[in-house]
Amino acid sequence: MASNSSSNNGKKQCPFMEKCYRRNPIHFKEMSHPHLEKIVTSQLGKKVQVPDTLDFECSDRSLLMDQLNILQLVLRKERDNSTCSSTSTKGMDSEVTIMYSTMPKGDSSGDQNLKDKVERHKQIMTERRESKLKSMDDQAEALSKSSTSKVHVMRQELDSLKIEEERTKEDNSPQGIKRNTNLKDNEPVNKKLKSNNSDYHGDIKESTQSTDKSSRSGQSSSSLNPKSLFGAFQSCKTAKSRQEIREKAISMMKQCGFEISMVEPGKFDLKYACSAPYHLFFTRIQKSKATYHQQFSITFPEILDRSLGEIECSLQISYMVDVGWLCLQYLLAGQCPDMFVIYGERVDTESVGLNITLIPVEMVSKFGCHHTKLMILKYKDDGIRIVVSTANLYVDDWDNRTQGVWISPHLPPLPESANTGDGESPTGFKKDLERYLNKYREPIITEWLVAVRRADFSSINVFFIASVPGSHKGIEQNFWGHKKLATVLSTHATLPADAPQWPIVAQSSSIGSLGPNFDSWLLKDIVPAMSRETTAGLKSHPKFHFIYPSINNYKESFDCQVGSCCFPYSLQTHSKQEWIESYLYQWKSTHIGRDKAMPHIKSYTRFSPDFKKIPWFVLTSANLSKAAWGVSKNSLNIMNYEAGVLFIPKLITGSTTFPIQEEEAGVPVFPIPYDIPLTKYERRDKPFVVDVFCGGDL
Repeated sequence: MASNSSSNNGKKQCPFMEKCYRRNPIHFKEMSHPHLEKIVTSQLGKKVQVPDTLDFECSDRSLLMDQLNILQLVLRKERDNSTCSSTSTKGMDSEVTIMYSTMPKGDSSGDQNLKDKVERHKQIMTERRESKLKSMDDQAEALSKSSTSKVHVMRQELDSLKIEEERTKEDNSPQGIKRNTNLKDNEPVNKKLKSNNSDYHGDIKESTQSTDKSSRSGQSSSSLNPKSLFGAFQSCKTAKSRQEIREKAISMMKQCGFEISMVEPGKFDLKYACSAPYHLFFTRIQKSKATYHQQFSITFPEILDRSLGEIECSLQISYMVDVGWLCLQYLLAGQCPDMFVIYGERVDTESVGLNITLIPVEMVSKFGCHHTKLMILKYKDDGIRIVVSTANLYVDDWDNRTQGVWISPHLPPLPESANTGDGESPTGFKKDLERYLNKYREPIITEWLVAVRRADFSSINVFFIASVPGSHKGIEQNFWGHKKLATVLSTHATLPADAPQWPIVAQSSSIGSLGPNFDSWLLKDIVPAMSRETTAGLKSHPKFHFIYPSINNYKESFDCQVGSCCFPYSLQTHSKQEWIESYLYQWKSTHIGRDKAMPHIKSYTRFSPDFKKIPWFVLTSANLSKAAWGVSKNSLNIMNYEAGVLFIPKLITGSTTFPIQEEEAGVPVFPIPYDIPLTKYERRDKPFVVDVFCGGDL
């Protein structure tokens, strides 16, 4: 295997070299493949021809041809960028037209190795932080020689918390893009592929491994320097001392030029009470002032707000995690609990305190993804709270993207004399959550299972809909994925006689490989599952609508402004299922101020013909993919971990539908994240594919 050193073009060499099977432009933009570049470099201006004789072993000429064509696109763009520094979006449409018309249609969708980009992101962010920290040191020393120790503390604190670089000035740059450096993580610009990686989710997930294997089996990394700000925060014993450290952190961030916009702690309990009976929130959008005072808008520290109780310990389950950023959220909320983090990919390398335990999840299949976003918060009164969301644990997913968050009521502890089956929700949520947690087979999960079993879940009014990897047979099939959804709907969802006229509306941030036509999987598995109801009998299937951002949606978004992307759907995959375009609808969310906030949220529902009512609603981490929802054969085959909640009126309001426009008979309006009626794609619209983001400056 070739060395993983940097090549002459400054890129790190692909560790798989001649054995690389990837077909995604991001991979070729980030990684060097000398054996392919040798062929393509002299053929940038013409159709690529494969030499009759190769100086490397090639067992699949079709794969080789696909890779050469993709590499040609990447190298052409790099060549053009070297002679033109413009980062405007003016030339984007023609570039997209070329990509859609010339991209080869291979036999397999291809995958993409995220670890390469994550490593590159870490290196660049480390260099950027070091540069900024040095500048801070110099400025502080110039102001006062006596301030050296304070600067040292500030340096350690910023390193520990991984506060992102200053963005205020660059927001107003004429190019409209903050820092236009290599496809990084979804950080506000170069921050920005962390989200692209963040949820470079399950559908095209590679066999990436954790960057922190040493933390496996409950071993935490080395503790923070006790002189650091977060180290000081961890040592606080009182709420007053934590508040003092919090104020110091905010003051320090402001002095460094960071935009600080947050909700003052201690007041979220009232907002939460007003969210009944749904307790459904959408993330507040940093760049959309209209979202700041909405009753259903939420920031991460509000979830942890002390008005809901003092947190003793918490379990965070996510795909992507930035531990430094996560710690900062607890600091801003004035909470300092022990923390367990189960994750798929870690995007920072900061050392963590002894009170933080990191547990990476190793997937059996390289095509599967640990995609769940779930929290369990344990309070000092021994009660717990469950949070299910669509957002990963790092800044970009919480800044300017539309995300959904469901927060359970406080679940008090059962009496010591309670039986094992006591405290169950009318929806069976407790049993379903226990079943899900058991699938991790991690020793540390035991104490969380005990906390769940000892809690009274009777106040929860939603269903837990989850997926776990495996081939599920017999009754086990009905516990997971689309089979679980179908089972619950057939028992509790009530629709009128004109049910076939109630369309299914799906909405997600990625699309899996769905097959050669609508019948292959959607009509076979998904539409029947989402058509289930309590009334049995033969009925025609309802229409299927799918909300997914178009290229124009993206061009007008906050993500585009900062060079970010959270949609991993590839042109390679789309080229084999262009039929999906006839089912596509634009992302529009003007009514709640999120039109430009790209939807990382995933939701599924049905609408009445007049779009005034819905009979149920699903908020979930699951994209529209086989990996997430499963494929039915003799068994139910699932590749991802996913988690979501299902709202059914009968269990929440006692009615058969939720109103979505005006309150009806005392039933509050159910919040829908997008505009009604839906806006269908126009003739020239194309779905956004990540190749557009990778193939050129937007």
